[in-house]
Amino acid sequence: MKPRKPLPPGRYTPPGSRRQSQPAPPRRGYGAPPAPGQAKLKQIKRPLTTDVLRRLETDPAFQVMTGDQQWIDPYSGQAVPAAQGRLEAARAHLQETGAWRDREPLPHNQIEVIRWRFDLMRLLPVEPRLRIFGRDGRWLNPFNGELVADIVREEGKITSHTITGMAKALSICEQASSGRLLDSMTLSSRIQSLGIAGRPDSQAPGALSVDMAKARNVQQNMLVDLPVIEGYELAVHFTPQAGVSGDFYEIITLKNGHVMFVIGDVSGHGMQAALVVATALKTLRFLARTTSNMGNLLVQFNDEIRPDLLPGQFITIFAAELDPVTGSLSCIRAGHHAALLIRLDGDTVLSKVGSQGMAIGLAAGPIFAGSMHTELIHLQPGDVLVQYTDGLTEAMSAQTEEFGEVRLYRALFEHIDKPLQQMVDDIAGEVTRHVNGALDDDLTIFALSMLPVPDEGSSGEWDQMEQKA
Repeated sequence: MKPRKPLPPGRYTPPGSRRQSQPAPPRRGYGAPPAPGQAKLKQIKRPLTTDVLRRLETDPAFQVMTGDQQWIDPYSGQAVPAAQGRLEAARAHLQETGAWRDREPLPHNQIEVIRWRFDLMRLLPVEPRLRIFGRDGRWLNPFNGELVADIVREEGKITSHTITGMAKALSICEQASSGRLLDSMTLSSRIQSLGIAGRPDSQAPGALSVDMAKARNVQQNMLVDLPVIEGYELAVHFTPQAGVSGDFYEIITLKNGHVMFVIGDVSGHGMQAALVVATALKTLRFLARTTSNMGNLLVQFNDEIRPDLLPGQFITIFAAELDPVTGSLSCIRAGHHAALLIRLDGDTVLSKVGSQGMAIGLAAGPIFAGSMHTELIHLQPGDVLVQYTDGLTEAMSAQTEEFGEVRLYRALFEHIDKPLQQMVDDIAGEVTRHVNGALDDDLTIFALSMLPVPDEGSSGEWDQMEQKA
């Protein structure tokens, strides 16, 4: 028998003695501090090849987006938030992951199935038109009104297998590519003609459950009443698409006497988005008690609400701080589109307001704060500032034509001479007529006007306000 090799110093513990436990050395990896004298490793971004850049521009497999503005990575099937644009998000993600170096992209049809799985998991809880089944178990495709076989429900429940079957059917459905479901009237007629019996999953399209109706009332009560600000007029039009809304607006008087206006849009629709809205409103109101700086407030708001969002979920916000005395208006865009300023007696009658910044929830404090830029404008008597959510411009007709910015500009100038509330209501009415009454997104329009100064000695709008007071 060979003698045993002696143990290294410090490894032998005599019998009967207790060995002192030693802390394990830190692992060299993520979160571990560098060894003495060792430089901290920086994240390496891999430059994209010409072929990858070309495919991002031209290959349909590299251009698949979900309905809530997430880009599907063709190499991994991961959903990547793209509130600031598909190309920008895709380039940044691929540079960070480098998956294109050692993987082949998935087939386009498979990526479309993945996209629809994401959309269905988001929409099924809040969209009853997606949950209609016939007596024989076939699923009614709400985009074309056709029954689809082989969509399996396990014990009458919609499961992951059910969603995959739906996603496969929608990925090859031409009508589904527009993202527009059949309106409630058309779908109800189709249900009647097919003789589909009412089931728990086939609640009448457009009908609100008791719980949804209660949730709608709660949300309506949370939204603030428009305040009276001397020398200014406010108006808002608010229409939820599914009983409750992912849109919201808020008006807060800050400690310095300025008034902050916020209009926001949570990605997604229905109950889940409405829960985020409730949290957002409470958080904004709480933070406004302690700060009068709008930029700092939004940074704190981002950090407070980010943990409450689902993976890939975000909030776009336009915030403006008004000094009622001077008419100065500081504006910040967090992922939201620009506001519109109408100045009929100026050299430029219509201009866009706000510099692009990152949406709420996409990044932590320092990165988010660095993306924000404040734009200062000075309102003049007669000016009208209009902001809205994308349910306005993206409202799509049966001919798959969006309402768009051009129709919006035309509607603004057509109704600009009307009282402010009537103006926003009439614009919303044009949008509703464009889609034949079937909005597929929440719709919110907010307007702020600096009242014109009346001629001396005349009884104008300012005098009328004093009389009402």
